[in-house]
Amino acid sequence: MLVFPKFIRGTFSDVFVTLQPAHAITELEISVVCPPGATCGLNQAVRLRAHWICPGCAETSFDLETTVGGTLYFNPEGVTSIAGVLTANAFPSNATTIIPLPPCPRGYLIAWVIDGGGNAIKFDGLIGDAVIREGNVTFNNASARGYNAIPIQAGDGVVSTGDPTDLNGDGNLDFDGNEYQMVTGNIYGTVRYENLLATGGPVRTDLTLLTLDVASNRPDNPVTAVGLNFYSPDERFVDAGTSFVCWSEQRLTGILATLTTQSMGRKGLVESTHAEQNGVPVTLLGLVETIESFSVGAIVPARDYSYSLFNKGEPVPTIFKP
Repeated sequence: MLVFPKFIRGTFSDVFVTLQPAHAITELEISVVCPPGATCGLNQAVRLRAHWICPGCAETSFDLETTVGGTLYFNPEGVTSIAGVLTANAFPSNATTIIPLPPCPRGYLIAWVIDGGGNAIKFDGLIGDAVIREGNVTFNNASARGYNAIPIQAGDGVVSTGDPTDLNGDGNLDFDGNEYQMVTGNIYGTVRYENLLATGGPVRTDLTLLTLDVASNRPDNPVTAVGLNFYSPDERFVDAGTSFVCWSEQRLTGILATLTTQSMGRKGLVESTHAEQNGVPVTLLGLVETIESFSVGAIVPARDYSYSLFNKGEPVPTIFKP
C-alpha cells in the first residue's frame, strides 16, 4: 500500500521544456518490485485500487494496472475514454485505465493492490513518489519539488503474497497490525520558519496533515484535533494547535502568526503532542513544503522544496473505510 500525502490539480503550458501545452502540476509515480520471499512471473500483472481523498473526506475511486518491474505514472487531471480510446487529459500519463477527476483541487491519494475480484491482497512490493511542478508563472513553472510516497505493509496476520488482507470480512482497510501494519499518531521534523520581510527573501512554509481514520464519502467523519509544539534553534518553544477533517494544508503563520524567522529564528523543530477524534487517538501523517521568493522586486517564487515528516510514538489502530 502507498499513501501520497498531497496532490494539486491544474496544468500549465510547458512549451519550452517538454513542448506540452497542458502539463499536469502533479505527477504521481508507482513502480512495482517482486515482494521479498515471493516468486513473480515475467510481466506479472498487478492491479491497484486507488482513492483520491479530499478535505471533508469526499473521494473518488479508480483502478490502475501495471506489472512487476513496471512503472506507472499518471496525474489528477484524469484519463477518459473517447470512442473507446483512452485519452489522458494532461501530460504525463501512461495509465491504461480510466482515471476520474478528484472532487477537490487538493488532497491525498491512497492505493493498494487488489485481486481480480477487487479484493485487497498482500503485496509488499510498491514504491512511489510524486513530483509537483508548481514554480512561478513568470519563469514557466521552472521549479519543481518532490516527495516519496509512504509505504505500509500488510499485517502479520496475512501470511503469503496474494492472500486477502480483509481477514474480518468487513470490507475496510484495518491498520491493526493484523490486516495492515499500524501507523503512529505523532509527527515531528524540521521546518523553515516564514520570513515575511523582503530582506533575505520572503519565505512561506506550508504544513500538510492527514489521517487514515477515514470513512470516505460519508457524512459522519469527525474532526481531527492536533496539538503542535514549535521550537526555536535554542529550544524555546510555543504550543499551538490545528484541526481538520481527513486532510488539510496550512501555512505556518496560519496556524500561529508568530511562526516567523523574526520570532522563532530561521529553522526549528515541530512535533505533535496528540492527534485525536472525539478524544480517541488517531493516525497522523505529514508533509512540509517551503517556497523561497526573490528578495528584490515583486514577491515571485524562486524555488521550492518538500519532505515528509517523521513518525514516532506508539502505533494507533486505524480503520480506513473505502
